[in-house]
Amino acid sequence: MTKTKIFLTFFSILVLAQGFYAQTRNSEAMAGISQAYYSMFDADNPYATVEMLDHIRQERFDLILPRVMREKKIDMWIHVIRPWSWSGNELRRLEGSDLNYISMDSTDPLRYEFGSNAGVFIFTDHGGDRIERVVFDGEVEDPGAFDIVGGQSKFINQENYEIIDYVTENPDKVPETGLGYRFMGLREFVAERDPRRIAVNYSEKLSLAEGSETYTLALTDGISYADHRQLTKALGDKYAKRMISAEYLILDYLSRRVASEVVLYGTSGNLQEIAREFDKIVPGVTTLTDSGGSWFCTRDVGHSESAMRDYPLQRGDLFQRGMAPLYVPRVGETEIPPEIQKSWEEVLKVREILLKNIEVGPTAGETLELLIRKLEEAGFVYIERDKYDINLDPEKTQVHLDMHAEGKGILAPRISHMGPRWHWDTKIPLFHTFAIEYMVHMPVPEWGRGKHIYICIHDGAVVTGRGMEYAYPPVSGIRIVR
Repeated sequence: MTKTKIFLTFFSILVLAQGFYAQTRNSEAMAGISQAYYSMFDADNPYATVEMLDHIRQERFDLILPRVMREKKIDMWIHVIRPWSWSGNELRRLEGSDLNYISMDSTDPLRYEFGSNAGVFIFTDHGGDRIERVVFDGEVEDPGAFDIVGGQSKFINQENYEIIDYVTENPDKVPETGLGYRFMGLREFVAERDPRRIAVNYSEKLSLAEGSETYTLALTDGISYADHRQLTKALGDKYAKRMISAEYLILDYLSRRVASEVVLYGTSGNLQEIAREFDKIVPGVTTLTDSGGSWFCTRDVGHSESAMRDYPLQRGDLFQRGMAPLYVPRVGETEIPPEIQKSWEEVLKVREILLKNIEVGPTAGETLELLIRKLEEAGFVYIERDKYDINLDPEKTQVHLDMHAEGKGILAPRISHMGPRWHWDTKIPLFHTFAIEYMVHMPVPEWGRGKHIYICIHDGAVVTGRGMEYAYPPVSGIRIVR
């Protein structure tokens, strides 16, 4: 065991032994969901079994839901996932396959959390140990996680006979638009529970343009103006006046983790470090693209990565494939040259600073200020952009940080100058899973002015009561391409 802290508990070992290898295919994991940064729930992740994902959902309902609702003083949370936010063509393409399609192809970030891509979900705090969970309208993958499942409205298809019969028999109860059928009976349901504060998924204050990695998730702004109008009418004046934005509630729910999520996050991360073999690399012939490389690490001023994709690898080059730095040795070399090795030592120094100074409680912004101070005390220069600055001290290594949340489609809390202000204002919670993403630009003056070595690190970590710990073994060093 090295000095690097790796999160591994008896609980994680127990879960692995009992369930992770029980299945080779998971119909509930989301086909293509990694495009929305749900990588640990992806369909090709062998650890994301149906049982594990259902367990996570219920554990979050048991532990996270009561806490965030009570912290925000919310008595009832109504979350509407619009059925028009997903593609029927995509559903028909997947229908009949062994892949899950119920909770995919939707812009709502809670589609995995609730196991559905369309529906009306209501959570009510009656006091006690748990929150009442109701699927007022819609279908879900895991009905056992809810107390009441209303099922899909028989009026969801406006072309069927049921709606024709209903309109004929109840002309005085027909909603103004088809949108209103989802909320039929809602006023009576809410009145029975008589909540004082009702949170609904519309945005009021937050800028969400860079809320997610793909800029496509609705995050807290999930309903339309038409939805809001229909919901207001369905609730009636008394309860409509009690509606408030659920934006902070949703962000808190998404940003917090339970122990089983951390286990899945850590074991999933191990898949990234599978050893890879190279086809023969011929210096001066094999290009970065041919080798499957990601970017060059030995750079000049004004380096353009796009222009270098088809540039042949040369002896003495350092490049990265994924997160692993790889060195192409010169003729006769058996060891990594001192200046190349020094760049990795700089990477390790930064890693140690992060391990010692990231903890539960402070905001991302406060943590960033602390880290900048510690980096500068250690002789580094912090740069707000991931770009080598030729005007800074040529003897000092430049470091850029962008350590954002990982695994749920939301980037906050984000320890970085990037992103909107609310990313920085979010506190780091217990079991925060995030990307240890930092970039080291080490100048090499003997190579010439502006020449430097660039190494990008993107490992995964979790913040526990002991501080920052690696959820899976981080990149271990520079490898020589033999």
